[in-house]
Amino acid sequence: MMYQAIENLIAYEIKHNVITKRDYTYVKNQIYQLLDLPMKNDVLEAKDIQYPAQALEIILDEAYKIGRIQNSQIERDLFDSKLMNIFADKPSVVESIFQQKYKENKRDATLWYYHYVQSLNYIRMERIAKNKAFTTSTPFGDLQITINLSKPEKDPKSIMLQAKAEHTQYPSCVLCVENEGFSGNLIRDSRQQHRLIQLTLNQEHWYFQYSPYIYFNEHAIVINEKHRPMKIDMKTFENLLSLVDQFEGYFFGSNADLPIVGGSILYHDHYQGGVHTFPIEHATPFYTELKETYQIDLLNWPLSTVKLTSSNKEELSNKAYQLLNAWKTYENKDLDIVCDKDDIRHHTITPIATKERGVYHMYLILRDNHTNDEHPLGVFHPHEDVWHIKKENIGLIEAVGLGILPGRLINELEAVKKYIILDKPLEQAYVKHQVWANEIKSFYDKKQDIDLFINQQVGLRFLRVLNDCGVFKQKAKDKDDMISFIKGVFA
Repeated sequence: MMYQAIENLIAYEIKHNVITKRDYTYVKNQIYQLLDLPMKNDVLEAKDIQYPAQALEIILDEAYKIGRIQNSQIERDLFDSKLMNIFADKPSVVESIFQQKYKENKRDATLWYYHYVQSLNYIRMERIAKNKAFTTSTPFGDLQITINLSKPEKDPKSIMLQAKAEHTQYPSCVLCVENEGFSGNLIRDSRQQHRLIQLTLNQEHWYFQYSPYIYFNEHAIVINEKHRPMKIDMKTFENLLSLVDQFEGYFFGSNADLPIVGGSILYHDHYQGGVHTFPIEHATPFYTELKETYQIDLLNWPLSTVKLTSSNKEELSNKAYQLLNAWKTYENKDLDIVCDKDDIRHHTITPIATKERGVYHMYLILRDNHTNDEHPLGVFHPHEDVWHIKKENIGLIEAVGLGILPGRLINELEAVKKYIILDKPLEQAYVKHQVWANEIKSFYDKKQDIDLFINQQVGLRFLRVLNDCGVFKQKAKDKDDMISFIKGVFA
C-alpha cells in the first residue's frame, strides 16, 4: 500500500505542476530514503487523488507500522511536512516564479502561489473541507458562520509529548519569517514546505503568505520582517492601501493593537487579506456626508463603523489617521465609553481596506477594551450569557461579519437538537447551553427543519456577540452621539 501511495502522491504533484516528469526518479529516491524503504524496480500505475493527504495518510499509517514514526497527531504532521518538503522549491525559486508571473498578470501570480502551497499540503485542504459553513439572515444582512473543524484537537499522546517537551525561543512566534522551512518540534508546527513572498511597504520588508488554516478564499497574511508588536498608526493605513494596489481583487485589514479587541496575535505586526466579500461590505449607511475629495458613511452595523471613500490614497490615509487620533481621546460616560483609565489607553481602530474600479474604501471599526466589575473581560467584549457560543476575542475577521466558532459546537449543538425535538436532557458537559436551549425551544415549530433552525439561532447568537462589541449601540441616542462625534472629527 505504501508504494502505491507514493506513486499516487508523485503523480499528483506532477499533475499540479509542483514538479515535472523529469523530477520523478529523484523525488522517488528521496522519499524512499526518508522512509527507509527498500528500493523497488516495480512500476506501479498511479491512481488519481483529490488531496495530497489521501496518499499521505496511507504512508503515515504504514510508516507507523514499520516503526519509522510514532502515531501521535503531532508526529504525523511533522513527518508529512518533512516528506512534502522534498517536492518544494527553495524560497528564491518560488519567489522568482511569482515575480515573473506578477509582471505579466498580478492575479495569475497570486492564483499560482495559492494553488502551489495547497499542492504542497501547506494549506491542508482536506481538513478545511470539514469546516461547517452557513449564513444567517439578520437585520444587518446575512452573517457568515463557520464552525472550525480544520485544526484537529490534540490527541492524548500529543498532549503528553508536549508536556514533556522543552520550550524553544526559535522562531520567536508562529508568524516570524524564521518559520520558513522550520522543521517544527513537539510544541511548534512544522513549516518545512512553507514559502514566503517578499514585498516592500513604506521602505520596509514585509512578507506575503497564505494561512495554513484558511477561513475564506485565499486567506493571506502579510508579516513584518521584524518581530515587533502590532501598532495602528499612519503607516497602517498607508500600508493597507498600498496592499490593495499590489494585490488585485484582495481586501486587506489589520487586527486592533490592544488586548481583548485585537485578535489572538498582538506580538507580531501583521495584516490579513484575501479574495472574499464580507457582510459589512453590504451594510447600508444611516448617515452620509459628502466632502470635496472623500465621502463619510456611518454604517448600520453591529460594531460602530465609519466608512471612508476616496480615489485619493493620501487623502484617505490622512482622514483615517485623523479619526484614529480623535477616537483615542473620545469619552462618553452615558454610553460607558472610556478612552483611558489609570494612564492606560483603551481606544483603537480595526481597519479594513478595499479597492473597486480605482476607488478606495476604508472601513474603520471603533474599538474600546476597558473593563469593569460587571464585565471583567471587557465592556465591549462578548458578554457572559453568550460565552456558550463564543467567548474569545472578536478580531478583524469576525468584526466584519464572518463568525469563526469553535469546533466543540458540533457535538454540543447535536445535544441541543435532541433536547428540542426529543426532550433529551442535556448532559453536564453541555448545560452551558441550557438557558439558550430553553429559549429557542419555546418557539420551535416542529414543522421546521431542525438543522436550519439551529443554524439560524446560532447565527443570531453570534449577532448578539457582535452587538456586545459595538461601542455605539443601535439606538437613536447612540447614533446621534456617533454622528456628533464624526461631525466634530471632520468639521
